[in-house]
Amino acid sequence: MVLSGGSVFSETLQEITNTKLEELSKRRSDFENTKSNILSELGNEKDPIRRLHILNRGVRASLNLGKNGIAHGVTQSRTSQLEIELKNLDCFLTQAKYDPSLSVKMIHTWEESLLRHLEMQSLKYQYASLYAQLVTEWLSTEKSKGTEDDDIAMTEDFEDVASAMKQDARSQWEKTVFEPAQVDEGGLQAYLAHLFGTQSTETSDKLKAINKLRHSVKQFEIQMTSPNQFNASTLKWVADGLLSSDLLPDEKREVLKDFKNNQIILAEVADVLNMRITSLDSWSWGARVPLEQRRKISGVYNIFMNEDLLQALFLQYIGTKWSVFLKGTLKAFQGTSGVWKSCFQQIPRIDLKRREYYLGPESRSRSVQGIRDALYRKYYFMAHLLDHESQRSEVDEGEEEAEYQVAQTMPAQAMATQAMATQARGTQIMQAPTMRARSTMQPQQALFGAPSSYPPMKPMTIPAENQILDDEDNSDAKRPIQSKQRLLRLLSTEIAMNTKLYGEITAFHSMFENWNTLLPHETILTVLSFFGVSTTWLAFFRKFLRAPLKFLEDNPSTPARDRCRGTPSSHVLSDIFGESILFCLDFAVNQSTDGALLFRMHDDFWFWSRDHSVAVTAWKSVTDFVRVTGTRISSSKTGTMRIPKHSSTSPEIDSLLPKGEIRWGFLKLSEKTGNFEIDQVMVDKHIVDLRKQLHDKRKSVISFIQAWNTYAATFFTSNFGRAANCFGQDHVAQMLATHERIQREVFSSSSSLASASGNLPSATNIVEYLQRLIEERFAISDIPDAYFFFPIELGGLDLKSPFISILQVYNTVLQTPAKLLDDFFEAEKCTYNSSKIAFEQGYNQIHRGPNQNWEPDLNLDPNNFMSFNEFVRYREDIDYKFDNNLFQIYKKLMKAPEEKGIQDPSPRLLNGINALGKQGTLKAIRGTWVSMEPYWKWVAQLYGPEAMDRFGGLNIVEPGLLPMGMVSIFRDKRVTWQG
Repeated sequence: MVLSGGSVFSETLQEITNTKLEELSKRRSDFENTKSNILSELGNEKDPIRRLHILNRGVRASLNLGKNGIAHGVTQSRTSQLEIELKNLDCFLTQAKYDPSLSVKMIHTWEESLLRHLEMQSLKYQYASLYAQLVTEWLSTEKSKGTEDDDIAMTEDFEDVASAMKQDARSQWEKTVFEPAQVDEGGLQAYLAHLFGTQSTETSDKLKAINKLRHSVKQFEIQMTSPNQFNASTLKWVADGLLSSDLLPDEKREVLKDFKNNQIILAEVADVLNMRITSLDSWSWGARVPLEQRRKISGVYNIFMNEDLLQALFLQYIGTKWSVFLKGTLKAFQGTSGVWKSCFQQIPRIDLKRREYYLGPESRSRSVQGIRDALYRKYYFMAHLLDHESQRSEVDEGEEEAEYQVAQTMPAQAMATQAMATQARGTQIMQAPTMRARSTMQPQQALFGAPSSYPPMKPMTIPAENQILDDEDNSDAKRPIQSKQRLLRLLSTEIAMNTKLYGEITAFHSMFENWNTLLPHETILTVLSFFGVSTTWLAFFRKFLRAPLKFLEDNPSTPARDRCRGTPSSHVLSDIFGESILFCLDFAVNQSTDGALLFRMHDDFWFWSRDHSVAVTAWKSVTDFVRVTGTRISSSKTGTMRIPKHSSTSPEIDSLLPKGEIRWGFLKLSEKTGNFEIDQVMVDKHIVDLRKQLHDKRKSVISFIQAWNTYAATFFTSNFGRAANCFGQDHVAQMLATHERIQREVFSSSSSLASASGNLPSATNIVEYLQRLIEERFAISDIPDAYFFFPIELGGLDLKSPFISILQVYNTVLQTPAKLLDDFFEAEKCTYNSSKIAFEQGYNQIHRGPNQNWEPDLNLDPNNFMSFNEFVRYREDIDYKFDNNLFQIYKKLMKAPEEKGIQDPSPRLLNGINALGKQGTLKAIRGTWVSMEPYWKWVAQLYGPEAMDRFGGLNIVEPGLLPMGMVSIFRDKRVTWQG
């Protein structure tokens, strides 16, 4: 059986797999014949000593065991153990020949041990053969996809609905992309000129910065005209970038992997692409670009362009080059003095002098504002662009956001009306006090109203991210799901802190509606032109955007149509277009709110402030941006919450802010508690879908497990949010309870899986279901749990448990996050009192800085310490240097708890782990305990003893017998979701 669409490499691997399976069958047959002969001979022998001699010879023969070790079948660890036992037995048998005192009981013990070795080896061959049968079943299922005609009645309704959804998604897409958007290009140009200050007659910092950006674009374009840009080294990182995206179908991914390892092909491809980039003005898509629809695990249909590999490599290279350049250039723009407003307060010098007089020198390097700024710059500023050419996006299959589908509570027309109302009140909003205006005083009106000749403090030096952030890992790969979950922790921490300190917080979350599909070409080209992109590159980008498109399933006579709106999915160039435009939104919010941060992940953005009017101002910037760019806000994915300190109060939300809930994945923010909670109704809908997907995969046990791992273990868990101190232990308990319910309901007696199981008794969990399924098909019963949960490299099926990772943080996550802030208040009060005593007793005078001769206003008593309100006024901006200060509390709330499950293995398991030491390629359960991930430590300790009892060690199947190459190819393929 040959893989459909496979490459020469995969066909060769298929031949190797067939050879392995044939060899396995032969070995098992030989072993079982030898074993049968041994047992038959034993049946005719009654003398205990002679029986032992028969077994001794038989074990050596059946396992090919000689004086120098074994030839086949037994791992190195078992070899040494068995050799020792047999050598010792030779001595004991010699003793038994002469010594009548050796008891029959002892001889029976030796016999039972040798018989156990035979049974263990027989069991290993049985499970190796079972694995071979499962792989064969898997390959057969893959080959016969689309030809099954059974269970029609059971799936007919599901497929009809799925087909209708797919067709509807296509129809809506076609209505949009082939009709040009209506964009007022003159209005957009005026908006950009006002935002970046290019209409001003004065040479401002913003104008200097934008001119520098344009000059950088010009220099970069010159670099992109250099010859011989493509070579084997370049093509490898380009190919790696393509393979890390979801652009290519599985067949082309396999071919591209073959390309990477063939220097001749790489040289030929480089020659072609070098010619192509030197004639950029004549580049084209060709007559048409095929389109295909793919269903995501969330149920949404995406439409992908299926261009040829040369075209994909060429566009990936250009996109990556532009992405890295723009990321660096826009970061330089953001860092230009006097352009991007800082989120740090400018503390008046008079206030700094007073603090130094009373408290001694202070620092601003480790502050709450510093954490916010560092998080924003590292993870959210232009997050969709690349930091360097070899940077990759790491997304495990199933790590995608669950789509919340709801009836539009605010139609598009109402949203547009709201935007117009916001614009009408623009003058009023811009006059509203911002958070900075409310919390920062002018120098002449500093604390105590003391007049001052001191100018405001100069902007502080922003500390490097690594000085104040605790990185979760050292990888620079992009992990979108981690960044979004970090946003949830950030918002939850802000809610806890702001409601405690200031009494309330206002937050809104929004997404653009079908950003890639609806983005107007006119907006893209106008913005790029404003940033200085030349007419040559604008012409190339225009041709890229106006691709001639045609669906693969269309009639051959159907003509291709030129795209008039939107950008292709999964292309780096599309990311560049989107981020260039959204950079303008980031800057607009920054300017209008006097430095507040808009946390954005491409088309998904979040904003919060303790000052309600600042949130209104930020939303006005959003609606202004939407109006001039011709884009749309998704009303079903937009909402505002104004959360008070006490749930008994319900402060009014300004009518200009968007209505709706704040959601992410399966989580929704509770207006009463300020906590994210799992939406069980939304989970119910996905339980139904999971059951149907598993029903579709039930013909192959391995496909079934792969679908389960992706949907139940990864998709659900990711969308429940990662456990964090700010969420507390209740969130962990919710996740565990929901996973229990998912498993119970998926395999309930009333489910389609149960009805498809024939005469099998209904199961209550995934393991029971698989045990009964395998027993029905392959007549193997009493399958140990270890066979399901152990990694493939040890002969298991690599079934993932969603419970284990969650349980490992259950006792390490904070039970009551609010207590941390209570600790802060107590520590702050104690520090104030001790600082007051130190001042009154003169202890602080020796710690004063170089301005120690400065004295407070003569009208005030210089011997009276500052008030408590003055002491705490800059809590978020100054490092207070006491234990449990706000900086430390903020970081503790943001922290994801450490996974602490099984710390030490049992002595017996440790022996089994150490026995794996010579299998150097192990990645999960390894030969050294300390190198294993917490998940695998738990699996090893929970299921390892059972495996050792049944198989004599942790290897269920002997190394070398499994077709690992073929299995790895299929594991790399994406799950095809039905409906």
